Amino acid sequence: MNGTRDRRLPWLLAIAFLFVLLPSAAHPAESAERRPVLLKPHDIIGFIGGANMVGIQESGHFEARVLARFPDHGLRFRNLAWEGDTVFAQPRDFNFPSLTNLLRRFDVTFLIVGFGQAECLQSTQHLGGFLAAYDRLLTGLQRQVPRVALATLCPFEKPTGGYPDLSLRNPVARSYSQGIRELAARRGLPVVDLFQALEERATVENAPRLTENGMHLTPRGQAVVAAVMAGEMGAAARGDADPADVDGRGGWTGAMESLRRAVVAKNRLWFDYWRPMNWAFLNGDRTEQPSSRDHLNPGVRWFPAEMEKFVPLLYRAESDIDRLAASLHPSHP
Repeated sequence: MNGTRDRRLPWLLAIAFLFVLLPSAAHPAESAERRPVLLKPHDIIGFIGGANMVGIQESGHFEARVLARFPDHGLRFRNLAWEGDTVFAQPRDFNFPSLTNLLRRFDVTFLIVGFGQAECLQSTQHLGGFLAAYDRLLTGLQRQVPRVALATLCPFEKPTGGYPDLSLRNPVARSYSQGIRELAARRGLPVVDLFQALEERATVENAPRLTENGMHLTPRGQAVVAAVMAGEMGAAARGDADPADVDGRGGWTGAMESLRRAVVAKNRLWFDYWRPMNWAFLNGDRTEQPSSRDHLNPGVRWFPAEMEKFVPLLYRAESDIDRLAASLHPSHP
C-alpha cells in the first residue's frame, strides 16, 4: 500500500504543478503584467533602428501606453532611429553627430534597439556577419548607455497590390530573431520579442493586416506592436486600450487618444529639433553661406540659437503630456 502511494506521488505533484500554471496560460495579459519592469523613474528612453522604429514616434502608441501606466515616473522619450539604418551602417550628413554622441547629448538612460528587418532580406548565410556587426555596435552603444533592450524582428506579411511576397522570408526572419535572442543572452540584455508574439497572431484567421507592403507597419500595426512592447517591458496594465480598437489611421477614442495625439505633436517638435531638414546650414558643409549668418554681423551665426528655441516648446509639451497621463488615474493627486 505504501508503495502504491509512493508511485502516485509524482503524478499528484505534476497535476498540482499544472494547475498552478493554468491561470497564466489562460490569462496572458496578467502574465505580461508580472514581467519585470525594465524602466525606472525619470528614465530617458532612446530608440535606435530602422523605419519601423522611426514609426514608433510617429504613431505615439507605445509612448502613450507607457506614460499611462507610469504617470508619475517623469519618463521622457528620445527617438534616434533613422530609416535605412542597419547594424552595418548609419549614414549621415557631413558633421552629423554619431549615435553615441547623440545618446550622451540627450542623456539617454535606457535604450531600445531594433535591427534586422532589412538585414534579414539576405539569406541565413549572412546571419553570422549580422550578429558580429550587431555585437560591435552594442559594445559602442553600451559604453554610453549600459541599460539596453533588444527587439526582435516583426514577421513579414503576405502583401497586396503587387509587392514582392516577403512572407517567404519569414524562416530567415525567425533565424535572425533567434540570433538576436542569443546575442542578448550572451550580453545579459532583456529582449522585446516581437517576432514570437506577432507570429502567433498571424495564425489567427482574418486578423487585420499590420503592414502596408509586407514589411513596414501601418498605424494599426504600430498600435499592436506598442501593446506587445509594453507587455514585454513590464509596462502593461489591466484596462489598457485594446490595440485592435483603432480606426484606419491608428487612432483610439477618449482620453487615451487625447494623450496619444499630444505625444505625436510633441514628437514632431522633437523630430524637427534633433533632425533638422537644413542640417547643411546648421552644422554641415554650408555654415559659411551668407544666409547662415546675421545680415548685420556676418561673424554671428543666428541659426543655432534659433534651433534651441525648440527646447522650451518641447519641455512645455512634455509637461502637458504628464498632466494628461495623470488625468487617466482619478485617484492620482
